[in-house]
Amino acid sequence: MTEALRAARSFLFVPGDRPERVGRALTSEADAVIIDLEDAVRADRKQAARSVVRTLRTGPGGRPPLVLVRVNAFGSPEFADDVAASLEGGAAALMIPKFVPGRQADQVDEALSAIEQAHGESTAPVVGLIESAAGVLGLSSQVTLPARFSRLAFGAADYYADLRLSYQPSGTHTELAMTTLVVASAAQGLAAPLASPHFALDDAAGLVAASRHARDLGFGGALCIHPAQLHTVNEQFGPHEAQRLWAQHVADAWDDPANRGRGAIRVDDQLVDEAIVRRARQILRELEIAEANEEGQA
Repeated sequence: MTEALRAARSFLFVPGDRPERVGRALTSEADAVIIDLEDAVRADRKQAARSVVRTLRTGPGGRPPLVLVRVNAFGSPEFADDVAASLEGGAAALMIPKFVPGRQADQVDEALSAIEQAHGESTAPVVGLIESAAGVLGLSSQVTLPARFSRLAFGAADYYADLRLSYQPSGTHTELAMTTLVVASAAQGLAAPLASPHFALDDAAGLVAASRHARDLGFGGALCIHPAQLHTVNEQFGPHEAQRLWAQHVADAWDDPANRGRGAIRVDDQLVDEAIVRRARQILRELEIAEANEEGQA
């Protein structure tokens, strides 16, 4: 399940208090579905949403390999009940909103461990949603996240609200935050992070451009707010044949007995050393995991 979480590209949000939408989401082409108990659910509907989450384990219809639950923020009155309902429903992972690395990460880990022990459940993987200035700055520090943290995601709307600025899909603050997420994920040994949702629902060209830009920065997928966005996100963050051909060509040339013992070789018009080969092998491994994940959904 951890490998599937690391390889997933499209994460579709769905309100937890709308069981009909949850059912449709679970049969969509999303790699993962995030049942939202936080922003998408009003205070007087929280309990109803938790009831929907509790039925996941025995619910009707198809189910994708991954079902996550975005619980309410750590420290909120709803946090413990959200987590308990998620464990009872058999959620594959939890998304922690308003996440700030550092001391909070350890506190979240301890709180989750206590709830898991009380319910006889194993350690649940966590996706940390970075959506504040403190969250971005926390990633810049030399902190070590608990092992249960598998991935980071970017929430741009809350981030800009925290900065007291109008939302900007691109620009200096966006680039700073996104670059920090990529660097921090690599330093922590996490999977490539998830990009913020594209909020313009009818902007197909903009979604393609945003996805490509995020991919080029080092993101491995994106959060989605509408099923119509899934195909584009899966395609843009999915395996690319040109990548595969390059990586395989480099790996084959490096492994050629004729090149054994050389510190660097020429492959076509490129000088290739161990660092380039390491990236080629990473690409081949990433493609292998992605294809296995797709086969598991078929």
